[in-house]
Amino acid sequence: MKILLSFLFTMCVLFLPNVYAKDKGVYPILFQASSMGYPQGGEKMETGKKILIVFYSRSGNTERLAKDVAATIGADTEKLIDKTKRSGVFGFILGGRDAMRNKETELEPIKTDASKYDLVILGTPVWGGRMTPAIRTYINKNRDKFKAIACIVTAGGNSAMAIVPSIEELSGKKVVASVGLGSSELKNETKYKGLINKFVEELKK
Repeated sequence: MKILLSFLFTMCVLFLPNVYAKDKGVYPILFQASSMGYPQGGEKMETGKKILIVFYSRSGNTERLAKDVAATIGADTEKLIDKTKRSGVFGFILGGRDAMRNKETELEPIKTDASKYDLVILGTPVWGGRMTPAIRTYINKNRDKFKAIACIVTAGGNSAMAIVPSIEELSGKKVVASVGLGSSELKNETKYKGLINKFVEELKK
């Protein structure tokens, strides 16, 4: 019991400020849809590849990033739906616990066949220093279909890129490109656009 209480306290200290900030609208840019405008007026960057972006997003940050990247390169997208309740404070805390324990979860049926794509971009937020249970489950069930992978990662702090090696290990493939956005990049439109453009340039190599 003491261990559980200690864990819950630690998770609250680490993560609840972001949850409350979101609810109170403290970070409007961080949690709103992007205003980059790629689908309407942005120039698409051709990669010469058929690309699928598979992502999980709880707060909307990773979804925003995934959709902006998809609009930039003309990729298809697949949003993972976790059947486990992750909403609210306790859903968030238990999600962090599951991620730290490298647990899988149950997903809604996948609609897109990854084997039909030259490249699969895996998108996830960082929970407790790990990938989310949803993206872990997807990788475990589909890694044999991957021809090549890349990563897009978001984090409340600045540790987004730290989970890339674990994604490579789990999938059995080295990423061809990766981008990690912390809270500062997510709130700064200039940095945000610059990192996306740099990521897309890496995809073209």
